[in-house]
Amino acid sequence: MLSRSMVKFPLLVVLCLLLFETVWPQRKGSLPEDNLTRAELASHLRFLASDELLGRMTGTNEIHIAARYIAEQFRLAGILPVPGLHEYYQDVPLERVTLSKAGWLILGKDTLLQKKDMIIARGSAADLNGDVVFAGTGTTEELAAKNLRGKILVTKYQNSSLATGKWNAAAEAGAIAIVELYRGNFPWQSVLQFLGQSSFRIATEGKQINMPYVLINDAQSSYETALAGGVNMKASLYSEGVKIEQVRARNVLGMIRGSNPALREEYILLMAHYDHVGAGLRPGATPEDTIFNGARDNAVGTVALMAAARALAARPPARSVLLAAVTSEEVGLMGSSYLADHFPIPMQKVVYTLNTDGAGYNDTTIVTVIGLERTTAEDQLKAGAARYRLGVIPDPVPEQNLFNRSDNVSFARKGVPSPNFSMGIRAFDAEISKYYHRPADHADDHFDFNYFARYCQAFTHAARLIADMKQRPVWKQGDAYEEAAKKLYGQ
Repeated sequence: MLSRSMVKFPLLVVLCLLLFETVWPQRKGSLPEDNLTRAELASHLRFLASDELLGRMTGTNEIHIAARYIAEQFRLAGILPVPGLHEYYQDVPLERVTLSKAGWLILGKDTLLQKKDMIIARGSAADLNGDVVFAGTGTTEELAAKNLRGKILVTKYQNSSLATGKWNAAAEAGAIAIVELYRGNFPWQSVLQFLGQSSFRIATEGKQINMPYVLINDAQSSYETALAGGVNMKASLYSEGVKIEQVRARNVLGMIRGSNPALREEYILLMAHYDHVGAGLRPGATPEDTIFNGARDNAVGTVALMAAARALAARPPARSVLLAAVTSEEVGLMGSSYLADHFPIPMQKVVYTLNTDGAGYNDTTIVTVIGLERTTAEDQLKAGAARYRLGVIPDPVPEQNLFNRSDNVSFARKGVPSPNFSMGIRAFDAEISKYYHRPADHADDHFDFNYFARYCQAFTHAARLIADMKQRPVWKQGDAYEEAAKKLYGQ
C-alpha cells in the first residue's frame, strides 16, 4: 500500500518541474551556448588579462601573443579563415607618432614653446617664417578665398584633434604651416597631457605631407581677436620634426557559414577589441602595480567573442557570421576603422554588427546595450539575455555619447545597424572608476566570474537570435545612421 508521503513525492516533483519550465521555458532544447562553462571562460580571461601580457598595448610583442591566442581558439573551434586573408589575420598598417622634443613659434610679439604653450603635432623638421593668413574655422570656402601659397595659415580649432582634412587642404593650397587656436572644453594642461604622448595613426597611403601642424593655447581669444580684426602678423616656426615609426598590428578574423542556403549570403558581424593601454608610469599607476591588465576592458568582450565562435560553429545559425577581434581601439578605433574601410567581403552583405565592449560593471543582474532601442533587433537582444536570467537596459548615460566612442561606430557610419553589448552598468560611479583604465582591473577574486559566464552566454545567444531573424534587422525610422544605410543597401 502506498503511504501518503509516497503519493505526495511525485506531486512535489511535478510541481518543481512545472516551476522550472516557467522560469526556463527556453531550455527545452539545449544549445551549445548553454554548455559554455565558467571554468573554461575564466581561463581565457585570466590569460588575456595576465601580467605576462603587460596590458596588450598596440605595437608590443604581448599584443601579438594575444592575437595568436585568439586565432588558435578560432582554429580549435573549426572557424574558417576569411578568403583572401593570410590565415586568420588582417594586417593593419599603423604608424607611431612621437612629437618633436624641441620647438618654438614666434607669433607676432609672443614666443611660444613646445609642450608648454603649444603642441607641434605633425610635420617634418622645419625652420621657416612667413606672413600669417587667418581663415576663420578653415572651411573649404574660407580656404579657397585666401592666397595661402608660402603663408602660415591660422584657423580656429573645431572640436576635433589634429584636423586632417584642413591640414591636407592647406598643404595642397601651398601653405607652409597650419596653426590652430585652441579654446576648447578641456583645460590646456589636459590637452598637453593627451597630445603630448606618442600616438598612433593608420599609415598614410600615397603622398606624404610634411607640413607642420601646430595647436596653440588661445584661452583668452587674444590671437583670434587680433587676427579677425585685421591685424597683420608674421610668424617664425622651428621644429625638430615629428618622428614616424611603422608599427605592426593585426585584426583577427574568422567566418562561420550560415545553415540556411537562402540567408547564408547575409552576414552578422560580431566584434570586440582585444588591445588595452599597456604598462608603465601613466595616470593611475602605483609603485606596486604599473600593469593595466584590462580584464573588464576588454578581455571580457574578447572572451565573449571566442565563446560565440565556439558555440555558433557547433550549431551554425541561418545567416553566416563574421568574427572580428580588432586591434588598437584604445588608441583611436584604429583596427575597426581599417576593417570597415578594407572589409574582406562586400559591405552590403553585412546586415548587422554586434560589438561587445565596456568599462566594467556595477549591476550583475543586467547587460547594458548602447543602441538597444535603435534597431529592429531589440527583442532578440532582450531574449538573448533573458535566457540566462539577465535583464537589458539601454544607454544609462547618453550625455557620454558612448555609441560613437566604441568600435561599433566604425560600421554604423557605413550604414550597418551596430549596437554595443556591454556588461551591466547603470552609471559611471566609483565602482566603475576603480577599475576603468586602472591597474586594479585584474581577473582576480574581486571579479564576478559567474556573472561573466552568463554574460558570454547572453552575447552568444543574442547573436544567434539575430542571425536567425526572418527579416534582416534594420535601423529604426529616423535614426541618425538611416541615410547611410539607405546608401549602403541601395534602399
